[in-house]
Amino acid sequence: MADLLSKKEPYISPARLERGGSFIFFIALAVFFIIAASSGGLALLNRAQSAAQDEILGQVQEKGDNLQTDLLGQIFLVDQRLLNLRLLMAEHLFTSNVLRLLEQETLPQVRFLNFNFDTFSRKLDMSGEAVSYSLLARQIGVLERNPNIERVEFGGLAIGGNNLAGFKLTLILKKSFLLIQP
Repeated sequence: MADLLSKKEPYISPARLERGGSFIFFIALAVFFIIAASSGGLALLNRAQSAAQDEILGQVQEKGDNLQTDLLGQIFLVDQRLLNLRLLMAEHLFTSNVLRLLEQETLPQVRFLNFNFDTFSRKLDMSGEAVSYSLLARQIGVLERNPNIERVEFGGLAIGGNNLAGFKLTLILKKSFLLIQP
């Protein structure tokens, strides 16, 4: 116990304590100001970024509204044009179908001399010549069996030059045959 009492605590001068304490205080104070300045800077930066974001979102919304209005106008215009085109195509008569029909259904020994087509009545008037009466009968039968021909009218039978059988023929075509098929 005597040893314990004989040991003295080391003496630290108050000036030395004050110097060490003041050094830590200044470091803490500097760290505090750095943190405060950083927090303030970050708050200002956040506010500026929020303002920029709001401005950009407003521009995007405005341009989106303009684009949407223009785009909707164009969509309606294209839709109306397509509707008009469909209506036009549905009512348009394709007379080239008549020529194709005659090309496919005319027998090689029959020829047509004139051709008159009335689109309103769908009536095709023709006169022609055939090698024989039996061949002419076969030609009329071929035309009568065609599903695109509504009615066949035959007349004006005569013997022409070179002993060919002359005739007049009228075909009434189905309206669906003259329209485009979807």
